Amino acid sequence: MSDPGSGIRRILLALSGAGDELAWIDAAAELAAALEAELSALFVEDVDLLRASRLPSMWEMGRHSAQLRQMQADSTVRLLQAAARRSEQALHRAAEARSLRYSFRILQGKPLHTLLAQAASLDLVLLGRRAAVIAAQPRPLAVLFDGSMAAAATLAVGLRLARAAGRPCLVLVVAADAQTYRERAQQAGWAVGGGTEVSMQRLQDTDPAALSAAVNAMRAAALVLPAGYAEGDLNRLDALRSRLRCDLLLVT
Repeated sequence: MSDPGSGIRRILLALSGAGDELAWIDAAAELAAALEAELSALFVEDVDLLRASRLPSMWEMGRHSAQLRQMQADSTVRLLQAAARRSEQALHRAAEARSLRYSFRILQGKPLHTLLAQAASLDLVLLGRRAAVIAAQPRPLAVLFDGSMAAAATLAVGLRLARAAGRPCLVLVVAADAQTYRERAQQAGWAVGGGTEVSMQRLQDTDPAALSAAVNAMRAAALVLPAGYAEGDLNRLDALRSRLRCDLLLVT
């Protein structure tokens, strides 16, 4: 199951207190174990939420009572602190069970911005939604390939992830015309070795709507992208993430 040759040093995971994040922690731990990588979790206290809690006009609905109540700054901070403790305990259990190197930090900021700002070379950034990267169902792993050097490195990581998880790999080859598709598909084919079921599909547009539609149609477990996909526009990345019905992995 392990793949020490993946080149990935660290799995980076952002947490913010959402109810389904414990499943993300376990999936990230499985992925880190498969790649023999360190697991680093960042609990990000959302500055927008903290600012909103100080406004007298802001109300929230209780998770258990379903009753509206006025947001209080002190109670919001306490809730975030409690959520951070739960996340750290869950991370400790998941990492100890797999003998992983791990770390946990609490930062303030906007979750996506903060997470990417902490990413370094050879990090794999996990933006979890379904915690399905390592799961029983044989759903494919999708990798975006546009012929660039960054895409070639991302494809190499995607293939190793697919082998580690025992999944087929579907390469989405970005090409505006048939000739470009043939050239890039051949280029991608050179990177493919044995031991992994690989197929290729042409993709003409990589905007969030088109890319997410293609990935969702194939019922992928995860989409692997080079971190430069957003080209500095995190709204584009956030739009893609919100449309996807699978995990999103960024290779830095």
